[in-house]
Amino acid sequence: MASLGGELSAALAGGRVARIRSARVHDARPLTRLLDAVAAEPEVTLLMLPGQFGAGVWRRRIADTLADPRGLLLVATVDGELAGNLGLHPEAHASSAHVAWLGMSVAREWRGLGLGGALLEAGVSWAADRGIIKVALGVLPGNRRALDFYTHHGFAREGLRTAQYERAGRYYDEVLMARFLGEGP
Repeated sequence: MASLGGELSAALAGGRVARIRSARVHDARPLTRLLDAVAAEPEVTLLMLPGQFGAGVWRRRIADTLADPRGLLLVATVDGELAGNLGLHPEAHASSAHVAWLGMSVAREWRGLGLGGALLEAGVSWAADRGIIKVALGVLPGNRRALDFYTHHGFAREGLRTAQYERAGRYYDEVLMARFLGEGP
């Protein structure tokens, strides 16, 4: 079973405390609300559309991740409210078993307070402890805040996939970024 192995606390700007832990099946509804809210923001940062995936889908994804020793799905709560999430999923090809793909979201009201950094570092630490040496991700090029955030946390741009995704009739490029853990290759 893949799990963080407990709960971490992270002090946020403004004096509040975030609790970071592995997602549980009962987090599916709040996770759905979080991701739908982020997907509904005017600046497109997620490929999914609001309402595209219901709580049943997230329940299955949480259960599947908990059953996979190489995957991790974290949630962060502040005052009992689900404020962010992070997923790490292994590369499918056996020759890329040293790579995990990362995706994360933070609710608008919790951005810029240190929550994303705390989630990211918890996930990266977990991955490093399991022998992952590279964490990769994709960001839409218009998401300057995310590009700056990941660069600040040690990720470097590796490439660009042109018109990689279609969302609501519009095509989006994807910037590929990665961070090597430890000394890397």
